[in-house]
Amino acid sequence: MNRKQYKRYGFVVTDRDYDKCNKRFKNNYNKFVNNNNNNSDNYEKRYTFVEKEVLNQSIDCHINDKQVMSDKSIQNDVTNTAFNTQSVNYCHNSNNININTNNCLISDSPLHRLIPYARNNLKEKKIIKENNIKVIKGKFSKHEINILKENWDKFCEDYNCDEDMKTRLLGFFALSQRYTKKERTDFREFMRSSQFLLRLANGLPNRTIYHIYFKARINFHSLKYLKDLSDDDVNSIRHYHSIYGAKWTKISEKFMSYPMSLKIYYKNNFNKNGEPFDKGKWSPDETKQLLDAMRRVLNTDDLKQHIYTKSIPFNQIVDEIDINRSYYQIHSHWLAKLRWSIAQWDQLEDSWTQKDTARLIYCLFKYDFTDELAIDWDEIKEKFANISSFNALMKNWRLIKQTVPSFESKSYKQIIDFLYNNFLPQFITNNDRGIDYLKEFELFFND
Repeated sequence: MNRKQYKRYGFVVTDRDYDKCNKRFKNNYNKFVNNNNNNSDNYEKRYTFVEKEVLNQSIDCHINDKQVMSDKSIQNDVTNTAFNTQSVNYCHNSNNININTNNCLISDSPLHRLIPYARNNLKEKKIIKENNIKVIKGKFSKHEINILKENWDKFCEDYNCDEDMKTRLLGFFALSQRYTKKERTDFREFMRSSQFLLRLANGLPNRTIYHIYFKARINFHSLKYLKDLSDDDVNSIRHYHSIYGAKWTKISEKFMSYPMSLKIYYKNNFNKNGEPFDKGKWSPDETKQLLDAMRRVLNTDDLKQHIYTKSIPFNQIVDEIDINRSYYQIHSHWLAKLRWSIAQWDQLEDSWTQKDTARLIYCLFKYDFTDELAIDWDEIKEKFANISSFNALMKNWRLIKQTVPSFESKSYKQIIDFLYNNFLPQFITNNDRGIDYLKEFELFFND
């Protein structure tokens, strides 16, 4: 790795540090390592910058003890020292902070030793695969969150971190120009020497440091969200955007607010020219432009086949139309209203709602009929008090099943499975509201 890559991984590597370390290491290597005649020219390829600094210190110790180092002893020193929990001066430390060197506070997981930084790219994935390391992905459990919070609280207590320091530790405004160059350098050195990331990861051996760090960023920051800003602050976001452009970190620093919150607000309320988007009811011309653009982008005349499509490229569709509506407005208009209009659900009988559709699909799925001819529609009709007739229920079912792509060529089981897996997720989700809906549907079915 070159020095720029080490800066990305959090090591403080100035030009002076890098050149001085290289020169000193080359002299030491040539002088004190046995059998190195064929390898001395490739010393830069064999050892990283951090390893060289560790080895320079190890070599100094051997010099003082009048010992000659072998190549094997160098490798042992790298292994033992590079992951030592004690403070090691990889670079010149100008920050006089007492570092807590308690081994119990530092993660010694093989995963964290191999990847001790918050990066998530193909190289790290390859390392994990080659070493056959188990990695847990997805939502953090309550137990994991409690461990992470204990690590965070303990670190902040050990170093008496104020709110400003906590914000910087979580990666918000850490390199802001309101800090001097020395303060920024000292902060990076403190992050490294205190082994902040390894302390956060302690007790979470199968979570990558990348996921641990970003979970901590979300859970523990004290920045304001949009709802916490005053009306004057919200109104001034547009003004700062006209000055700084899309530098949301710089803009959010003005309010000490969460950058993504401001970015989403601006994206949903102002167009590229800084003018507010149109609000309110869609005109027939706007709806026509949207539908025409969708047909062009999706290369189809039958949009009914895409009622449940989850990967509609709305970014391309936005560029295709000349209306003053945001991406969010276009996306939500299609999901909430337009697709059901295309499905002709406005013709559903007896004030039939989407929740009624969900109940019907849930019941048909649970009854597990072998085919459509085996459905006991009389029994199902009794469950829907608002349905006036058997024919009205059958008409509603025909309109519902026609939303399944190529439904004519599908069996009844395939149709009901598709509807259960694509329509019901609008109601049955992993949150509390989804659980309540699931209980409601179960009671409706058993009634």
